[in-house]
Amino acid sequence: MLEEARDRKYNMYARIIQKAFKKYFARKRREQEKQEAADFLFGRKERKRASLNRNFMGDYIGLDDKPQILNLIGKKEKILFAETARKYDRRFKMSRKELILTNKYLYLIGREQIKKGVDKGNLVEVIKRKLSFNQLSHISLSTLQDGFLIIHVKEDYDSLLELIFKTEFLILLNKKYVQETGHILNIRFSNNLEFKIKKEGWGSGGTRQIHFMQSDYGNNEILKPNGKILNVWIGPGLPSTTKLNIKKSIMSVINNTMH
Repeated sequence: MLEEARDRKYNMYARIIQKAFKKYFARKRREQEKQEAADFLFGRKERKRASLNRNFMGDYIGLDDKPQILNLIGKKEKILFAETARKYDRRFKMSRKELILTNKYLYLIGREQIKKGVDKGNLVEVIKRKLSFNQLSHISLSTLQDGFLIIHVKEDYDSLLELIFKTEFLILLNKKYVQETGHILNIRFSNNLEFKIKKEGWGSGGTRQIHFMQSDYGNNEILKPNGKILNVWIGPGLPSTTKLNIKKSIMSVINNTMH
């Protein structure tokens, strides 16, 4: 009887320790992701306070409940990141697109009306852009805490986007880019950016510019288009040299698990 009681107690402690280790390694993985995010932009771009200590989720649009999008991408591709992005066109008019990063491609998915048949007038998801990693030239960002980025494409037009979770997206994109091309993704920082626009009709595409300026407006961007230039004002964020302090020992996790 004493041996059985002892074994039960040992088993209970073993389960507690096993559970604690699982929590510890899950926490360690999340902390590593946070540290990667901090290191990725360290010294180059101001940070939003809320972005420093959040956990990465990958899917921010609930793809499990969007079979139409999953059917467009196909079952053979693993989805690494998904967010509803703001996309700006040549006139700086904003539309919402699903930005999806898989192990093979980068997608922008929008919606179009069906023009014929019994479903005429209904909206359906369509692939607006599908880019392989070899097609990417570089990424441009400002040095401020805004959410804008430009995806520059070799021998084609660029895409001006605004994201909430841009750091997570860039880290995952860079990892896949390195795996596919053997090179680190070229990321450029400047408060005066230029990007190529899509050709319309017989004319050339041309370029547009986006200028960033710091203001006292807080965390929200103020956008003011002026011809071929988009002016963006945003308040100061945390310094680009902000460091994290995220270490936590396995013993503290075990103690929390036992209580």
